[in-house]
Amino acid sequence: MIILLLTTGLFAYSQNSNIEITGRIIEAESNSAVPFVHVVNKTSNKGVVSNTEGRFWITMDKTDTLVFSSIGFEPYAYTIKENVQTNKIDLTIELNTSTMELQPVKVFAYRDEKALKQAILNMQTPIVKDNETSVMLNTPTRPKWTQPEGGVSIGGPFSAIYNKVSKEAKEKKKLQRYERAYDNQLLAKEKYNKRVVIELTGLPEDKVEDFMVYCELKENFIINSSEYEIAVAVNQCLTKFVELEQKELPKQD
Repeated sequence: MIILLLTTGLFAYSQNSNIEITGRIIEAESNSAVPFVHVVNKTSNKGVVSNTEGRFWITMDKTDTLVFSSIGFEPYAYTIKENVQTNKIDLTIELNTSTMELQPVKVFAYRDEKALKQAILNMQTPIVKDNETSVMLNTPTRPKWTQPEGGVSIGGPFSAIYNKVSKEAKEKKKLQRYERAYDNQLLAKEKYNKRVVIELTGLPEDKVEDFMVYCELKENFIINSSEYEIAVAVNQCLTKFVELEQKELPKQD
C-alpha cells in the first residue's frame, strides 16, 4: 500500500513538471516570424532565445510563468491551465508592437566617425535608480525540492525506496544547476554580443572588440536586466570609452 502511494505521488509529480513547450513567435499584425525573442521562465530564471524563424523550445511546470520579450514589442506572459494533462504543448505566440515611448530620439547621419563621437558625447543618459530592477526576471526562485520536516521514521522497503528517490532528487537538482548555469551563459551571450553593441553604439566593427573588453558587463547583470537597462549601461560605458579614445588621439596644431 505504501509503495503504491509513493508510486502514485511520483507519477503525479512527473505530470506536473518538465512540460515541454515548443512553438513559434509571430507579429500580431503581419503574422511574420519574430526572431531573437527572449523566452524566460520566471520561476527558474532559465531562458532561451527564438531562432531566425521565431521558433523556440523550453520546459516549465504548471505553476511557472513564461515571459516573452523583445525590443519593439510588448512583453507577453504565458501560464498553463490547471486542467492540462499533457506533457508537451505547441504554441503560437503573437506579440504586439510596443507603443511605449521612453523619450524623443533624433536620428540622422554623420559625416564621419569624429562627428559621431562628438554627438555621442553630447548625449544624456537617463539616471537609473538603484531600486529599479527588471520586471522580467527579478523574482525569488521557488525551490524545486524541499527537505522532509517531521514525520515518523519507517524502516524496510519504504526507507529503501525513499532513499533511492532522495538520491535521484539530489542528482537531478545537481544536474539542473549545471544546466541552469549553461543556459544562463547562452542567454547572456544572446543579450550582449558584438551585434548588440553595434546596434546600440554604431561603432565600427574594428572598435567593437576593444569596447567589449573595456565595457565588461557581469553575466548576472545581463541575465537579470531588461534590454533597456543593458542599453543604458552600454551607453554609459560608451561615453567613457570615447573620452579615453579622444585623449589618446594626437593633438592637432
